[in-house]
Amino acid sequence: MRRLLHPVAVAVLMAAGAAAANDGTPPLTVCLNKDNKPFSYSQQGQTGGFDLAVAQAVARRLQRTLDVRWYEKERRRRGAVSVKTSVLVSAGVCQLVGGFPLVQSSLERPAGGEETTLPPVDGMGEESRKKALKGSQLFASDGYHFAAVTPVLGQRVSGDVRTLDDLQPYRIVNRPASSGDLIVMAYKKGQLLKNASHVDIMTEPLDAVAQGDADATIVESHRFDMYRVEQPQSPLRGSGLMLPIGFNLGFVTTADHAGLLRDVNAALDALRRSGELEQAARDEKLTYIAPIQPYVRTGLGLEKMVE
Repeated sequence: MRRLLHPVAVAVLMAAGAAAANDGTPPLTVCLNKDNKPFSYSQQGQTGGFDLAVAQAVARRLQRTLDVRWYEKERRRRGAVSVKTSVLVSAGVCQLVGGFPLVQSSLERPAGGEETTLPPVDGMGEESRKKALKGSQLFASDGYHFAAVTPVLGQRVSGDVRTLDDLQPYRIVNRPASSGDLIVMAYKKGQLLKNASHVDIMTEPLDAVAQGDADATIVESHRFDMYRVEQPQSPLRGSGLMLPIGFNLGFVTTADHAGLLRDVNAALDALRRSGELEQAARDEKLTYIAPIQPYVRTGLGLEKMVE
C-alpha cells in the first residue's frame, strides 16, 4: 500500500515537485542548519558552508538537482537530537539531514519512540509544526569530514608542536568545560594542568592568546579557521597538530531511504578519491580533515588522552 505523505510536508514539497517537472527526476532534498558556520548557513539572503558544498557535490554525482531545506536549531530543544533530526525525514521535509555528528549516542532512538515537534523550517508555517511526531531510528552515511581540535599558538611559542608534551613549558588557556579544557585535564592524567588556566566565559581564548595573556589554547579546528578569516592580521599560528578528539560529520536518514543512503555513500567515496571534498573545504577556507574509521564513533575519544 502506498504511504501517504504527512500533511506538514505537503506545502514544503510543492516547490520540489515544480523543480522536478522539467526532466521527471526528483531533486535530492537535504536539510541543513541555517546557523552553523562554517559548515552551513543561510543568513540575510546569503547561503554557503562546507556541508552545503558537499550536498551540492553529492547531488551532481547522483545527477539530481539539490533542494535544500534550511532549518533552525532550537535553543530549547524539546526531545533528543536523534528524535528532533529524524522527524525532519519522517515528516517528508527532506530525505537527508547533513552535517550530523556521527556519534553512536546521537543516532540511537530513545526507548518508547519519543515524540517531538518539527524545528522551524524556512517556508513552513508555525501551525504546521504544532503536531508532535514520533521519532525514528537514524542511519548514518559514511563520514565526509572529521571535526578535530588543534592547539593554536601565540608568538612566544617557538618551534614545532608535535605532541601535547611540547606545550608543557607554556601557559595554556581555555574556556571552562570546553573541549580544550577537557583535553588539558585528561592528558596523561593532568600533565598539562600546572600551566593551565581559564578565561572568563565571555572571553574568546584565541583573543587572550593573541594579546599575550597566554601562550596557547586548544580549540576546534574550524573555529580557528573562522578566526583567521575574520582576523587575517592576527599573530596566532596553527600548530598543525590535529588531535583525534572529535567526530565525523555525515548525512543521516531513516530506513525508508536505505537505497538512497547506499548511493550517497558511493558518491562520497568518489568525491574523496577525486579530491573534491578537500577542494570544497579549501573553497570554504576550512581545513579539511579526512574522516577516520569507524565513521560512527562510540565517543569523542577523550579516553586516548589519559594514556
